[in-house]
Amino acid sequence: MRILISGATGLIGKALVPVLQQAGHQISVLTTRTKTDLFPSEIKIFHWNPEKGVLDSNALIDIDAIISLAGANIAQRWTPKAKKAILDSRVLGTRLIVDGLKKSKNHQVTHLVSASAIGVYPSSLTKVYAETNTDTAESFPAAVVRAWETEVDKAKTAIDHVSKIRIGLVLAKEGGALLPLALPAAFGMGAWFGNGAQWQSWIHIQDLIRLFAFTLENPGNYNGVSPNPVTQKELVKFIAQNYKLPQWLPGIPKFVIKPVMGAMSQVLFDSINASSQYVENQGFKFKYPIVTEALEDLLPLHTKK
Repeated sequence: MRILISGATGLIGKALVPVLQQAGHQISVLTTRTKTDLFPSEIKIFHWNPEKGVLDSNALIDIDAIISLAGANIAQRWTPKAKKAILDSRVLGTRLIVDGLKKSKNHQVTHLVSASAIGVYPSSLTKVYAETNTDTAESFPAAVVRAWETEVDKAKTAIDHVSKIRIGLVLAKEGGALLPLALPAAFGMGAWFGNGAQWQSWIHIQDLIRLFAFTLENPGNYNGVSPNPVTQKELVKFIAQNYKLPQWLPGIPKFVIKPVMGAMSQVLFDSINASSQYVENQGFKFKYPIVTEALEDLLPLHTKK
């Protein structure tokens, strides 16, 4: 399959590209960077600039599927400038791709697979969210997802298949949510936020990459989460146990963290239990369904059995 990827230099993209190459797919990437030595020589590189509405007219030629991963990091203080970048990087980039598909008369693209986020679901300690859930939160992340997915769905008039993967808490060695939790835990200083009862719907980076590859062959809207969510308190304790250290600090209250992180701090206290049942019913098998197994694989100082 000939695949065009946006956001190929991000956490997910960097892990996904080599896996797809090893599976025999031909990869092209969209990039805003002037330096192209970040990519192997066999990868075709096309430049784009979503802010200016610029997309290389050749990017969509001889492409079977597009994977859209571009988006500014949401884990930062939400200044007006940051919020604009978080929203625009997703909405404008997606819109540019979809408009390109609509305008092109000779493209062969049949499938658009877009990243999304479980942050669209309302925070709840009791509800379990399937992909068919229509309730959405009244929060900045949810507003971003709604605008983002609206642009993605516009591709339905131009191609056969449109898929969205609502991604949860990504556990990875190179970035994502694990390192900020693991670093203090490695020194016996790990702590949860609030009472720690909030649900964390997590996924190992390798399973997420496999899910994107699975979706290429099995179109659909999926929650990108493992089958076994844990509470934040459990996650912090499991990380501490991995380093053979006690977890002794109390939970960090909201009034302590909010002056540091601003409105973004609310994400740390939100509880989202998203279900993976649907994608499992479609035949997807998780390599790391249990968080302790994922941590043993990812953390450098884990206890060998």
